[in-house]
Amino acid sequence: MFSDITCAWRAGHCCRIVPTGGGAAAADAPAQGDRAGDEARAPSASVLDELSHTLASARAAVSHFLDLMSLEARRAGLALMWMVALGFVAAVCLVAAWLGLMAALAMWAVSLGFPGVAAAIVLAVLNLLAGAVLIHRCIGMSRDLLFSATRRQVAGKSPPDAATP
Repeated sequence: MFSDITCAWRAGHCCRIVPTGGGAAAADAPAQGDRAGDEARAPSASVLDELSHTLASARAAVSHFLDLMSLEARRAGLALMWMVALGFVAAVCLVAAWLGLMAALAMWAVSLGFPGVAAAIVLAVLNLLAGAVLIHRCIGMSRDLLFSATRRQVAGKSPPDAATP
């Protein structure tokens, strides 16, 4: 029964149900035909209706775009979480490997005749020096995190080493 019924759309709203063929409503066909002719002769949708439809379409497009962004942000958040977790596990593995390497180096130094305590102290001091050099390098690189050129550009200032005409 419902397969023989179509819905006429006008300005985004269902106006009437029109049977597509035969049935009890076939007797009303001439009257419905007259109404359909009246609607065809009626002026087209007003500018306000068109603007309303355009704004609704824009709202729907923005809504779909925001839905896509939220899904991608969720996916990126999950990926970031996994990256941090796997990075932590990798760091633990690297520390364990470094400790094993240092223990093997200390055992090798002891086998060459160094006292065990002296070998451990020398390796600890070498690791401490290497760590200090790396920390000093990180502090030096931290100046790049200040976005100084971007802040100068936004403030409208010239670079400090540029010659003024």
